[in-house]
Amino acid sequence: MKSRILLVGDYNRSDFIFVAKQLKGEAKFYFIEYLNEKNLINKECLEYGDVIYWKDFSDGFDLLKKINPTKVVFYFIESFNHVALKVASKILQIPTYHLEHGLRFSLAYYQLGNDSKQIDTKKTFSQRLNQFSDLVNKYNNRQFYKRTVRKSPEKEKKFLKEYFKIRRTNGIFQTFQILQSSFRLPDTYISFSPIIFNFHRDLENLAEEYPVKYIGIPQFDFFIKWKDIFSNGKDVLFIDQPLHEQSIYEWTVDKKMKFLHQLFEITSQVGKKLYIKYHPMNDLSLYASIEQEPGVEIVAENWDAVVPAINTVLGFSSTLLLPFMAMDAINCFLLEMHPKQGEEPYSQFLLNSGACHAAFSFEDLEEKLKDWDKWNMMQKQHKEQFVHDYMYKFDGKSSERLKSILLSEAS
Repeated sequence: MKSRILLVGDYNRSDFIFVAKQLKGEAKFYFIEYLNEKNLINKECLEYGDVIYWKDFSDGFDLLKKINPTKVVFYFIESFNHVALKVASKILQIPTYHLEHGLRFSLAYYQLGNDSKQIDTKKTFSQRLNQFSDLVNKYNNRQFYKRTVRKSPEKEKKFLKEYFKIRRTNGIFQTFQILQSSFRLPDTYISFSPIIFNFHRDLENLAEEYPVKYIGIPQFDFFIKWKDIFSNGKDVLFIDQPLHEQSIYEWTVDKKMKFLHQLFEITSQVGKKLYIKYHPMNDLSLYASIEQEPGVEIVAENWDAVVPAINTVLGFSSTLLLPFMAMDAINCFLLEMHPKQGEEPYSQFLLNSGACHAAFSFEDLEEKLKDWDKWNMMQKQHKEQFVHDYMYKFDGKSSERLKSILLSEAS
């Protein structure tokens, strides 16, 4: 009998349905994150499972009894409905997992503008989605939570009421620190590596023995073929982040557009083409002007063409930097050129590895691009340890490890 997996997360993002792609035909998937059908924007998910909506269920218990999943996999357990579903799963003895989806490296980062006080923040992961701002939708979402509260045993009911009270007036991570409770936690975490899992240990005050399985980064198995290969590439890949979209470090649209043109000027001056990889949350209109330049190409996922053409990767801080930092033939420089600087570099978590270096100005970046061999020698000596610490394993088998967990018999 196939596993029936309920995947809780933004199925409009292709990277969030990656696990369903990997297990296609081996498990039955259900996706949930939004109230109703109008929020289904990217229909790719329909190839891999069924989309269900909060509006179609009275409460968490009703949903779980009708869908009857063997496992519930969360990308986040943050919104009211996430927490209600998690508590109901525990009561019904359905195994729950938190699946790592990207770097969460510092609580300080989430205090820069990313820790919204609106419980429905998951909607912002796809900017093309209609916002659940109208009162009717908010009311319906709240009713799912409140009906779950009413059906819960006394201890769980007390927790859910307290969570609702605190979360209404506090950000996500503030709430977690104020109200630390096992009722919100998954049975098992599935994480990239111990050093990345430390974020959850610190945030949730988890005991050393709390169940966690390390698998590496399944989305990046594809990159293994380039790990030890030196190509003749000479161009630059810039991996963008949604900093102005998240109101971080005083970035604005105008400041970001100016930054992109300055970056192009530097790469063109040193004779390199600039590839720009946007983040799913980036405002794509940002690139309308810069992509008209003859030495710029906006890229999505065409890695077979891009990776052999580059020898340098730039970014602010991104999970996607990790496979490139592991490659011997790639230098990585993290751009600490924000309108407002924090107490420590935004990218400090990755800089600690030694497998990348910071550029604090465009002049600094230009010098580093010109002296490629020097910086490659310095970074390469740290790459093996970097893989161990940050990626657990970079062997092309992370997806297999994830499959083994999700297809195993529930314990």
